[in-house]
Amino acid sequence: MSEEQGPEETLLVVDGHSLAFRAYFALPVENFSTSAGQATNAVWGFATMLAQVIEAEKPNHLAVAFDVAGGTFRNTMLPQYKGTRDAAPEELLSQLPLIQDMLTALGVTYIEMPGYEGDDVIGTLATMGEDRGYRTLVLSGDRDAFQLVDDAITVLYPGHHFKDLKHMTPDAIEEKYRVTPQQYPDLAALRGETADNIPGVPGVGDGYAAKWISQFGSLEGIIDHAEDISGKKGESLRANLDQVRLNRKVNALVRDLDLGVKIEDCTFGQVDAPRLDKLFTQLEFGARTKQRVLKTFGTVGTLDAAASSAIEEDAPQALVQPQTERIEHAEALQLWVQQYLPAAADDAQQHDEAAAQQEAQDQQPQTPTGALDSAANAAPAESAEDFQHIVDGTAQCGPGMAATWVLHALGSPKPGHASLDMVVLLAGDHAAVLPGDMDGGLHDAIQTLLNERHGSLVVHGYKEHKHILGAAGLKLGAPYFDTKLAGYLVHPDFHADSLEQAAEHFLDIRVETSDAVTQGQLDLDDDQPEHGEFDSAVEQSAIVRLLADTLAPQLDERRQFGLLHSIEMPVSDVLHGMERTGAYVNVQRLVDMRDQFSAEASQAQEIAWHAAGTEVNLQSPKQLQKVLFDDMGLKPTRRTKSGSYTTNASSLQDLYVKSVNNEQANAFLGALLRHRETNKLKQIVQTLIDASNKRDMRVHTTFEQTVAATGRLSSVDPNLQNIPNRNAAGREIRSAFVPGEGYESLLSCDYSQVELRIMADLSGDEALIEAFRSGTDFHKYVASLVYDLPVADISSDQRSHVKAMSYGLAYGLSTYGLAHQLKISPAAADVLKEKYFATFGKVHDYLESLVQTAKRKGYTETIFGRRRYFPALKSTSRVARDAAERGALNAPIQGSAADIMKLAMIRAERLLREAGAASRIILQIHDELVIEVAPGEAEQVSELVRDAMEHAVNLAVPLDVSIGIGADWQLAAH
Repeated sequence: MSEEQGPEETLLVVDGHSLAFRAYFALPVENFSTSAGQATNAVWGFATMLAQVIEAEKPNHLAVAFDVAGGTFRNTMLPQYKGTRDAAPEELLSQLPLIQDMLTALGVTYIEMPGYEGDDVIGTLATMGEDRGYRTLVLSGDRDAFQLVDDAITVLYPGHHFKDLKHMTPDAIEEKYRVTPQQYPDLAALRGETADNIPGVPGVGDGYAAKWISQFGSLEGIIDHAEDISGKKGESLRANLDQVRLNRKVNALVRDLDLGVKIEDCTFGQVDAPRLDKLFTQLEFGARTKQRVLKTFGTVGTLDAAASSAIEEDAPQALVQPQTERIEHAEALQLWVQQYLPAAADDAQQHDEAAAQQEAQDQQPQTPTGALDSAANAAPAESAEDFQHIVDGTAQCGPGMAATWVLHALGSPKPGHASLDMVVLLAGDHAAVLPGDMDGGLHDAIQTLLNERHGSLVVHGYKEHKHILGAAGLKLGAPYFDTKLAGYLVHPDFHADSLEQAAEHFLDIRVETSDAVTQGQLDLDDDQPEHGEFDSAVEQSAIVRLLADTLAPQLDERRQFGLLHSIEMPVSDVLHGMERTGAYVNVQRLVDMRDQFSAEASQAQEIAWHAAGTEVNLQSPKQLQKVLFDDMGLKPTRRTKSGSYTTNASSLQDLYVKSVNNEQANAFLGALLRHRETNKLKQIVQTLIDASNKRDMRVHTTFEQTVAATGRLSSVDPNLQNIPNRNAAGREIRSAFVPGEGYESLLSCDYSQVELRIMADLSGDEALIEAFRSGTDFHKYVASLVYDLPVADISSDQRSHVKAMSYGLAYGLSTYGLAHQLKISPAAADVLKEKYFATFGKVHDYLESLVQTAKRKGYTETIFGRRRYFPALKSTSRVARDAAERGALNAPIQGSAADIMKLAMIRAERLLREAGAASRIILQIHDELVIEVAPGEAEQVSELVRDAMEHAVNLAVPLDVSIGIGADWQLAAH
């Protein structure tokens, strides 16, 4: 911007549809929906992204252009224009009027012109701005806008991340395309535009188009010299001259429409606060979003009194930067604790007394037991309902929150490679920063503080903090509150990869992240001043404090403090031990497997190449399509959204079965499937080799506790859940997991049919309960009831069909999904489902009630009160509603199974420690626990773990546990 042109001379023209699409696909709908099911991600993203541009570019004139439904003059010229575009998602279309309402409330002009595209409105506005001498910016993701670029007009073109806006000036256009902005439409006419269904010259891309334009000056020059261009591309050009001429007319933007507005009128800053407040209340946006939007769109001009008042009234709790003290010696820490923590301790005692009085009142005879005992120490309840009271209790976290303090440790929590770089303590508005390489006196002083005060501590990630502090020899007991786990309980479908993401989601606070200071990895930049590093770390501790204050009331309202204290935090403790210990692997065995799988993959590739008659890239969908459908004449599979034919594993397997009479195709497909399978196994094994710690030869995976919305645990780095267990080759990988030094065997303990047992208990279906109690093969017994045949007469197909039906119900499988899985017609799957429900009527009623209850309440619950919310049950999109209904069927059963496994882990760990056993839990995969068994403890440990798992909770049917023991994980299988 020149010195003569101040901010008052800047016009920003926005492609409304482009920005709305960008916002919609950048943010997940499930995290941005109202309780009534209205998607809001595009509205929120539109406001946020536009605010970013306004704050960065400081325009004082603003206009937004939108497309209008229906055709334009371009469709008359080129009937297929944009004809291949998929219809916009219903969740996006429903938000466009809301975006326009928001713009109106913000005093922003938006324009639509029937018969023309938004691009033509943009072209006209940009031209008007240039004519007035304004610095003109066009925010658009459409390359057609590049033709507007000149010395006065710049296109802001989003990169992979929206904030990485590229300023497309004349120099930028020439650098990228080797043509001027005025020549860009000529290049586009030659190249075509796939997204708009505009065919170009076959075989001619940007490079050749730019070369011709450079040689002949323009498209007209190229056409005039078409006969002079040799080769196949010249032939292709001459064969498509009419199309190219038409393309040039179609892509030319109209720049002289009568819009009915003047650029001088396109100001903003006069906000209709009541209208905006009503809209944001309807959209359930937080106070911080409203405050940020009001301030951003009020930067030019003066906010009216109502808008100014709204900013003050709705201002949420601020993120206050505490007074910070750097501490390097024990005496300084002790003084800081004496000054700032004693009052908190007194408050804790008062709050404990108040909570105890409230608890005593709640425990009167008319109320079920409200004692908040740890589930690990609780005796098995008589029923799942009784156990819920033990987990829930009547205790709340709120009364004790004021007495808490925050510890925020920075470093690497990676098991086997953990490190501590910095510790921040926060009490009230005072913070202390301690170095990671503390001396012995300071180390002992902080350990004493943790020993005495961990019960009133708040952290973000208990398990991660145990690793980080443990790297410096510090031990952390169970804290009072964990904001990471609390956030997971409140919004299980949201996963924050960082503390900053949690702040944005739960607090509506945008934090400028720095790669220098993040929990999990601290890489201090020597060029940054020390106080800046400390300020960032202290700011993070203040975020943790604010997260705790925000999430605690929500946990109390949902009665989930018991879940946090009795299940999630004790599980964090167990997982920390498992991650720190790791699982010992025979690396040489893994190397041998990798080489074997690699050889088999290469052999399969050679066979496939021989069958295809060419060295086709077996990883290339495009080349596979040519071989299968063009060369071998197979019937194409279904199309993907991009228009190509799918070549995923399921489709290839179907083709393989159907190609039995085509020897060449069958040989190719068999080799291709074998290549894919062995190549995948090779990659899994290589991942394990890479992950093995060279110091102790153990794999230290990270168990994810806050990712799966159902409550299930997962693992990463490496992902041990993707080790196949359904084929011999995949199971062989497990044989590389062996006992470490000082241990003699591995014990595998696996729940049998736990989801179906939960479904029997929750539905109360007598027939299904009796099927479990019968002692016979469960699936054969169920099949005998469904088909009304003796157990002995049930065929293997009938058993497998009913088995798939049973598990399909527990997993929310649709009729179509069941038909596809069983390779039967949807009609046959419907018949099977009807027979099943006729036999197990209460199962049908229970599953129906889950969806209806979820529609009424907005969420489902497990046996133990774990919730999952489904706003899409009220969505206008049928696809979204169907997916939400399947989720509502799945969540209570899967979530209860997850909770039972967590309780089993807690109990097993406690029983092993109480017995003084040296054996230890090292893995939890799906419904299985793996224990490393010390010499002479096999029988004792088997009984202890069996007891822990079978009596995690008492259901209407027994929890059945299968146990095996062996010299490696595979031999321990059962």
